[in-house]
Amino acid sequence: MRQSLLPPVLLMASLLAGCSDGRDQPPRAPVAPSSLTIAPTAVPEGAPGEMAQLRFRASMTEPQPEPVLIRYSTETESAVGDVDFLPAEGEVTIPPGALAAEITVEVFGNAEDEPAKTLRLNYEVDGNAVPTGTAAVGTIANDDAVCDAPFAKEPNPWRVFGADPLNYAHRGGVIDFPENTLYAYAEVALVGADVLEMDVYQTLDNELVILHDLTVDRTTNGSGRVVDLTLAELRQLDAAYWFVPGVGTPRDRPEEDYVFRGIATGERPPPPGYSPEDFRIPTLEEALQRFAAERLNVELKPDLDGEGDYEQQIAGALLRYGRIDDVIAASFVDEAATAFKAAAPCIPTSVPLGQGTNLVLAALGDGTIPPVPEHVAFQVPPDTSQITGDGQLPEDFFLEVVTKDFITDSHNANLAVQVWTINDCEEMLRLMALGVDAIMTDRPVLLQSLLDTPPEQRSCD
Repeated sequence: MRQSLLPPVLLMASLLAGCSDGRDQPPRAPVAPSSLTIAPTAVPEGAPGEMAQLRFRASMTEPQPEPVLIRYSTETESAVGDVDFLPAEGEVTIPPGALAAEITVEVFGNAEDEPAKTLRLNYEVDGNAVPTGTAAVGTIANDDAVCDAPFAKEPNPWRVFGADPLNYAHRGGVIDFPENTLYAYAEVALVGADVLEMDVYQTLDNELVILHDLTVDRTTNGSGRVVDLTLAELRQLDAAYWFVPGVGTPRDRPEEDYVFRGIATGERPPPPGYSPEDFRIPTLEEALQRFAAERLNVELKPDLDGEGDYEQQIAGALLRYGRIDDVIAASFVDEAATAFKAAAPCIPTSVPLGQGTNLVLAALGDGTIPPVPEHVAFQVPPDTSQITGDGQLPEDFFLEVVTKDFITDSHNANLAVQVWTINDCEEMLRLMALGVDAIMTDRPVLLQSLLDTPPEQRSCD
């Protein structure tokens, strides 16, 4: 009998392999499907002969072991195919283990001063991912507006003329959502807020980022002044690190209360419809791309590096995206307001602190507010208790600012009255009854619930 030349172990393995049909292997555990979304986006159209690109970002909440295929096609809205953009259809794949892919649509530049135009990107998904929608809007922004003359405010578009006040989401809703993040702004827009309020600082490398504080310490897992950090350094931080829903940014809560902590850094998956980038410190450019359909209030902070280009940078960004009629550039710093006004006189602004203080004091009693053609709104607290103790006013000074007389005087001067920062339900109702034009709040969800209720049924019970 002929002996096998294979060692016994290899012979046994060979026999087992020959007898196996693969059904004796344990089945692979099913992988939970990911959520997939394509966010809206905008792009300046560019000059004649140029081709800009609308960049739609498709993102998933969790990576998958198999490819996810996205089929897409463009559809005309106010933008016309072959005139404003190059019609496109095709497929893009998110590879195994990846979280995102990009879809680009070519846009034709021109030199016409015209309203922004939109197109629709329709899409469907094959693979282990569930889409959060079927289409995303792309906005071709008008970057040809001439901005060498003051804006017109007859009628003033920021006054409500007896209607309900505008819901100003202060920093995107400081108590409701992780402030100054793209996630917060997207969520509060879905709630129905009328205006997204955001503060803008300049980084060490002269990029514009959205953050309220001088430092990153209160809201992120980092430390240091924004002006001393580069954009790349800021982008590594978790902007939702200290946020607790319904509270804000406390330091004394148990770990499980910080429900958004780690999304920005990839340690935890984002909610459906979002990506880790939505929980980082955003740039002003990203906000202009993402929220082309929303009214904005952009607050200019002090220009800490003293180079003098901060106000011009913000003005340039707003003009590139055609943000003129639906934005207010606000600042409490008179010098910043003046510099911005010189750079972009066509963009509406609010009254800065020094000028505003003089106007408010002069209007007390029988006084009146003279015409203020260079601004569209007062942005004021209901009384001075919100600003005493911070060096602006003496500790024992108190003045009720928002009174019926002040509102009447402001409206007679064609200035909107926008009041900050109102988080108490009863105070919201009181200001509504007074006839203010906007309420800035850290609780835009609460305010929207009141606004969505018929006036005779509104209550804080």
